[in-house]
Amino acid sequence: MNHWVGIVSLRDTAPPTPVHRIALAIEAARKRTSYTLGSRQVPYERMRATLRRLAQDYASRQEWDHWQYCVDLVGAFFNGGQPPRGLPGWLVADLRYALDRGSTAQKKAPEQQPSRQQATFSHASDRRRPEPSHSRKPAPARKARDRSDHRPSAEPVRQAPRVHRQLASRDIAYPPLVTPPAELVAESGAEVAAAVRQTVGDWDATPEATAWLGLAAEHRSHLYESRRAEHVTPYVLGLLDRLGATTLDVILLDAYARWARPQKSGEQAVDHTRRRRAAELALGKWATDGRLPRTGTGEAQKPAPSVAEGVARQILGVLSLTGADDMARRLVAAVWPDLDRPSAETGPDPVAKAQSVFGKEGLTYDDDGEEGPDHQKLFRVVARTGTGRAALGVGRSKKAARAAAACALMDKYPQVVKAAVPATPSTGTPSAPPQPYRLPDLGHRDAVTDLAAMFELGHRADGLLAQALTHASWAYENKAALTAAHQRANDLLAHHGSFVIDHLAAHTRARTAFAHDLRLDEDDTRLLTSSEDDTARLGGLLAVGDGLLTGHGERGAGRAAISDAAQAVLAAAWRTRGPELLRRRPVVLDEWLTGLDHEHDPVTVLNALTAVYGMTYDFECQASGPDHGKTYNATAVLRDNKGRVHLWTSRPEGHTGKPEAKKTTAQEVLDILAAPASDDVFDTLTLRRRDLLTELLRAQLDGLGTPTERQRTRILARGDLGADLLATGDTEALLAWAERVGTLFGPDCATVPETLGAMYRRVLDDTRRGPRSLLRRMAADQGTDNTSVVRRHAADAVRRALDTGPWEKSVRDIVRDWWRDQVPDTGVTVRDLMRREAFEPLRVQLGALHEALKWCGEAADATGTPVEVELTVQDGTLHVWIGLHNVDVRAACDDFAQLLSRTLPYTDCLVDDDHVLLRLHGRPDSRGLSALAAAGLDAYLGEEHTARRAETV
Repeated sequence: MNHWVGIVSLRDTAPPTPVHRIALAIEAARKRTSYTLGSRQVPYERMRATLRRLAQDYASRQEWDHWQYCVDLVGAFFNGGQPPRGLPGWLVADLRYALDRGSTAQKKAPEQQPSRQQATFSHASDRRRPEPSHSRKPAPARKARDRSDHRPSAEPVRQAPRVHRQLASRDIAYPPLVTPPAELVAESGAEVAAAVRQTVGDWDATPEATAWLGLAAEHRSHLYESRRAEHVTPYVLGLLDRLGATTLDVILLDAYARWARPQKSGEQAVDHTRRRRAAELALGKWATDGRLPRTGTGEAQKPAPSVAEGVARQILGVLSLTGADDMARRLVAAVWPDLDRPSAETGPDPVAKAQSVFGKEGLTYDDDGEEGPDHQKLFRVVARTGTGRAALGVGRSKKAARAAAACALMDKYPQVVKAAVPATPSTGTPSAPPQPYRLPDLGHRDAVTDLAAMFELGHRADGLLAQALTHASWAYENKAALTAAHQRANDLLAHHGSFVIDHLAAHTRARTAFAHDLRLDEDDTRLLTSSEDDTARLGGLLAVGDGLLTGHGERGAGRAAISDAAQAVLAAAWRTRGPELLRRRPVVLDEWLTGLDHEHDPVTVLNALTAVYGMTYDFECQASGPDHGKTYNATAVLRDNKGRVHLWTSRPEGHTGKPEAKKTTAQEVLDILAAPASDDVFDTLTLRRRDLLTELLRAQLDGLGTPTERQRTRILARGDLGADLLATGDTEALLAWAERVGTLFGPDCATVPETLGAMYRRVLDDTRRGPRSLLRRMAADQGTDNTSVVRRHAADAVRRALDTGPWEKSVRDIVRDWWRDQVPDTGVTVRDLMRREAFEPLRVQLGALHEALKWCGEAADATGTPVEVELTVQDGTLHVWIGLHNVDVRAACDDFAQLLSRTLPYTDCLVDDDHVLLRLHGRPDSRGLSALAAAGLDAYLGEEHTARRAETV
């Protein structure tokens, strides 16, 4: 049955065309060598290079949808190609930025060129073209930010003038969650939902929540044994665990803030750590008693308590993910009764308290041995004072035994404790609610008013917002004002707010990731804690600096102060609105959350790269400057699998700590390795950089083994060894890359290891047929509309061209056989202009010709119109012109042509209003090619490059 019936729409009859129409089509394609981007004309070659560079930037930020879009789009910029005109807005902005930067970067010395990480581009979330209506407004371009454990940037925090502050809020509409496999969660979902309902009381779980609760009961050991890990990866459970952990954090801190009166943030942090541990133990016991964890056979024989605790956190994560935040709080309260009251976990640490009581007597702790088997040891510690007091403590760790000894000592001498620690009034956060200050400072009052409007708080949180904008230095200098307003510094709120931000970020990350797929990898689910630079940038968006009260000793609002104030504002908003912020929040906050980078830093990227090539690395740091202002340089020490050592030292500007120095050095090494992909960058390399590049490229070739699929994806994303050039079909760029590398190696490049060719072949197979390939994505389109049907048929046709084409036939045999089959259905006119020119087709090109003729013939058959075919050979390329009348050629053939051009080597298919032009390019002359270039071309041509004699067509 013809699958085109009802799909191909009719169009007006095309005017008659002259006999030389194939020549016109060839000439039109020959003239298409540049792309109109706004007001500029960009050569196709430069568009391909820029898109590959952008793709690498997107991959470095784990924006895989955008990376894949760019990789697919590169294939449309072959000479004569017809790339789409309506590119997404985010890509147009990034292209313009990259092209502008590229035109000026050529004039800079390589030592001054910004690193690839410094030239990142931010944009709205976009799944595929055309740009969806739910895409967000592009965020401004930002620099890649270092993560935790580094010195903050010295750049000032920019504050928006009040007249420009964006006070609007918006509802957060996430795409629907993916449904977990029914065979995996059918029974366990109902069991977990029943256990939650029995614990919290009345709760009507939605089908979505029930299914996800079944997934939350999974342990990774059961995923592997049930052979479902390919459908639901363990990284999904890891992200659920992290979301559940942040959910538990905010539940505990919300309850703690209602009754606790800590003096300092450190005391609050210690109390929270101990309360969280007690709550996790209680939740783990609840999960164990309910037999909720689903574990593998080995794990089930003697389950560790951490398994049940992890499942309990995953359940909390699902409750938050599906909007049942109140059920999560009720579950914690029911399982751990101490949620809303002081408990043994609150108050001073026993060791610290014992030190304050007995410290003057010379308190010491002595190990008194251990007992029990290795897997269940008990440690004994004796607390002694110089006056002869002593007490024994026993615990499962030395730390626990020391705490037990301290408690035993205080219990043994209560009169000493009572005399040393008199009751102290609560002078911290007062029991009366905090009030706004009565100050003439208009900036502070305006900031409180604007933040209340931004978070839609009314006047309910004016006191908390005022506290959020109170720096410790101002509190110290203005104690009377603090007392009058029942206020204190913002340190407690900032501590609470750091957990609120983590929860908002985890929830946003999980909802976004779980809306696409459950076959996620580490990059898809990575969730990093926001750095001080991140939260300081949020403070700038919230404009907290204009209203922050600081003491005379503070010179303006520094990054740390802005960061603390931003976190404190989030805590004030959360204490007032709670989980409502998950569903509606200020626009600036939502854009900040969606713009957070959850990517590896350059050191981690370098670690992954060296692992692929059998290399190891380390850093040696050198300090300079006075003790109070030391700055560091870092030297990367790389050792390859041959034992050779390669060194590189960077000298960052300004004062840098060790972590920042290491990241700067790692990024420079990565940039040097990427240099051969760009002629402009390569030509400006200094001799020192060329030497390191030569050494590292040789180390990569020597150490390349058999990379896994995940490693091959990273190789392609980074552009290692020219793999991205091959994957995008840019063989001219590959030959240029090989030539540049050859100038570095000299005579040593006569041979290359077989592992390089094997890696090339696997990367190309991943690109053409792998899970992320355009072929697999078209085949997986399950829509019922005409476009989806056409995409599936196109995938089937191209797969046949790859696997089962008429490889033993000649070009004329294929045309003749098709003509014989097509004539009974439609009229066919064939003009053979090939004469007797030599053309050596690849096997898959014969399959492409067969499928293209068949595809167009069926489209014509659906409308009962004739087909005209013209063939000619010019400059070693076979051109096949297929004319179609009364057929919407673009709707019928665009997807097929795109997939054919993207998948088959040296084959491209061009679609016009009334015809399709198939171009089968002859294989390049491999004589005189370097070993690197030959390895790449052999892999690109595949097994079709094996001996097939040239035929005279």
